[in-house]
Amino acid sequence: MNLQREQDDQAYLRTLSVLYVEDEDDIREELAVFLRRRVATVHTAANGRAGLDAFSQYRPDLVITDIRMPVMTGLEMAERIRAINPATPVIITTAFEETRYFQKAIELGVDQYLTKPLNLDSLAAALLKCARLIRAETALREVEERYHLLFQLSHIAISVAETAAAIGDRPNALIADGQITDCNAALSSLLGYARQDELTALQFGDLLMPEALGRVNRLIRDELLLRGFSSECEVDLRHRDGRAVPVIVQFILRRDAAGQAIETWAVMRDLSEQRRAEHALRLAAGVFDNADEAILLSDRDNRILSVNRSFSRLTGYAQAEVIGRNPRLLQSGRHGPAFYAQLWETLLASGHWQGEIWNRRKEGEVFPEWLSITAVRDSQGQVLNFIGIFSDLSQIKAATQEIEFLAHYDPLTRLANRRLLEDRTGQLIALAARQHSQLALMFIDLDRFKVVNDSLGHATGDAILECVAHRLRTTMREVDVLARLGGDEFVCVLPEIAETREGSQALVVARRLLKVLNEPMQIAEHALTVTSSIGISLYPTDGVDYETLLKQADAAMYSAKKTGRANVMCFSPSMNLALEQERQLETALRHGLKTQEFELYYQPQVGIGSGRLIGMEALLRWTSEDLGPLTPGNFIPVAEETGLILALGEWVLREACRQTAHWQRQGLPPVVIAVNLSALQFRQSQLPEIVRCALHDNALAAQWLELELTESVIMQDAESAIASLRFLKEIGATLAIDDFGTGYSSLSYLKRFALDKLKIDLSFIQDLPQDRDDAKIVTAIISLAHALNLKVIAEGVETEAQWNFLRDHDCDEIQGYWYSQPLPAQEMEAWLRREGRTGD
Repeated sequence: MNLQREQDDQAYLRTLSVLYVEDEDDIREELAVFLRRRVATVHTAANGRAGLDAFSQYRPDLVITDIRMPVMTGLEMAERIRAINPATPVIITTAFEETRYFQKAIELGVDQYLTKPLNLDSLAAALLKCARLIRAETALREVEERYHLLFQLSHIAISVAETAAAIGDRPNALIADGQITDCNAALSSLLGYARQDELTALQFGDLLMPEALGRVNRLIRDELLLRGFSSECEVDLRHRDGRAVPVIVQFILRRDAAGQAIETWAVMRDLSEQRRAEHALRLAAGVFDNADEAILLSDRDNRILSVNRSFSRLTGYAQAEVIGRNPRLLQSGRHGPAFYAQLWETLLASGHWQGEIWNRRKEGEVFPEWLSITAVRDSQGQVLNFIGIFSDLSQIKAATQEIEFLAHYDPLTRLANRRLLEDRTGQLIALAARQHSQLALMFIDLDRFKVVNDSLGHATGDAILECVAHRLRTTMREVDVLARLGGDEFVCVLPEIAETREGSQALVVARRLLKVLNEPMQIAEHALTVTSSIGISLYPTDGVDYETLLKQADAAMYSAKKTGRANVMCFSPSMNLALEQERQLETALRHGLKTQEFELYYQPQVGIGSGRLIGMEALLRWTSEDLGPLTPGNFIPVAEETGLILALGEWVLREACRQTAHWQRQGLPPVVIAVNLSALQFRQSQLPEIVRCALHDNALAAQWLELELTESVIMQDAESAIASLRFLKEIGATLAIDDFGTGYSSLSYLKRFALDKLKIDLSFIQDLPQDRDDAKIVTAIISLAHALNLKVIAEGVETEAQWNFLRDHDCDEIQGYWYSQPLPAQEMEAWLRREGRTGD
């Protein structure tokens, strides 16, 4: 074995280069020959200076030098070489055995010291010894280089700190005094330092966050000093920017030959990615469990591994009930094998499938869902899992159906709307044309619906419309088309009406329907009677298309309204002319309001006993720019039907107050002004405020204003009327019932109404005193009024005989042509100046 080692050393020696420095030429040449037989390369020099230059140039593995030489001694050269490369072996040869040379050689760390004359065997042995040294140091250097390379290239952060000698006495000495002597690039990168030397200027404790100090000290005390290494521990390091960097650290203690602690290695693995992954995993788990969509995870055999809460909410199955089962437990039975085969074919081919599918909940309900399935594959493309995500489409389907419904049906009544009516009517007309049969279109409009809607509110109006729709459904046939055009307008289309107009089945149906529609309705606390007017047109007699039939039925309906409402009319060509005239009148009304074409006339009211003026009634007159003079009987019904009566009535109220206040400021005798209120005005919730404003804006005291309402208006909703009259009474105005006797009044209500006066309708006055029935009625009204402490005024008094009768039967006041016709404001002012005397 020693022989083999020597042979290996000899072989290694032959790979080395040697620098031989000798000032004696003979010896140098002789020994150079000897060396060339044993080493790879020999360089020679004659003195120390030349030797140093040769060393710098050739960098030999070994140096042999004499001591005493000119220019520079061998020891001086050796010292210089040691400064350049301390690892290069140096052999000294000398003929002088002086102690001072020997001592200097030892100080320089000379490897061999040989005396001259040289013994070649001794020189050969010295060469082998140096070869072994060079070989060992080279191997060590390679190990160190490999270590350093691994140290620097390692992804694990490593620091080396010197360990204080007193660590046994102070376990925290590593933290307090442990200077970092080395670290790798991974650590500097981890902590944000550009250069490693920035870290080696710190102590290990500087790398720790404050809260980690105690934990690290415990590791050192309890584990590192006892075992030489510690268990792994998670701590937070301090990044250069101050933030915490989580790592898992293990400490390893290195001791010298005497067992003294000299270094502590800290091996640290960055946990940032792991923490981020854990956070992402927690986040994904949170998303999975709290997602609105149902999520199902199955294995490659499609056995359910996990489901989230939304899955349980949507399907009714708890997680424990489905784990390990196949998702086919949700199948609804609505899809055949071909559907599922296509689904799986697409999923396995592309890795994804999505679409609408019907599944079944645990309790059996079938529901639509939007399902998305994804196949999860490994790096070899093999399926690992399937992920199914689905959402319940029930609400979306319902909303879609509702949108589809609203596109063709009225949302309030659920009857067909105008678009669907036109489509269905067109189909029925085409069918009637093929079958040579008749078809009827009925146009239904609720009488005075606007008055009720504006006075009692839209909620009550909507309830009335719903009630009408219900009555239509229960009265008409299934084959009939029922629709709401909008507002209070309805249409019924009746196919297969084969009779002639004289005996039309449509007319019979319309009359029966009218009877049903006119029955009283109980809407909340209101008992209401809302009548209807119906117009009928027939196919093909009155038209052969939808638009024409609708137009003709509309004209017939308006004719029915003009005859007194609550009526049925079949279309005739003359109706279009009447309808057009009515529409012209509406246009003229709007124009007249805008351009102030209206004016007030005033008719005096006198005390029957004294003959003195006690008040006057404001009467509306209109001279249209386009239509000329028109009586109230011509335009008031249209104003009421269109709602223009509200604007017109407010103008009358304000103008009457303005004119009366003006006369009072002129010093004329103050008199009460009577103003009629329409049904629509009376139903307005803001009427008291309108009255207050009219009085206030004109500085007129409420005692000079009288408000007249017809008996039918008050009795339409008596309970509401009681409250409304009370509000008006609180303002201070006088309240009177106009046209008394023409309606139906309850005595119990009359007693509760906050009234001041009854006005006897002129229809009972005009035949007095000859008509005994009228005489009895008038006498009874006067007695009733006085019994209720109400004053009585008779309108339409035109003869002395009528005056005398009313005076003899204790009527309080009269109004009529016998005393004075209605006068325009200017003439009334002149009349007041001339004859105005007030009071009884």
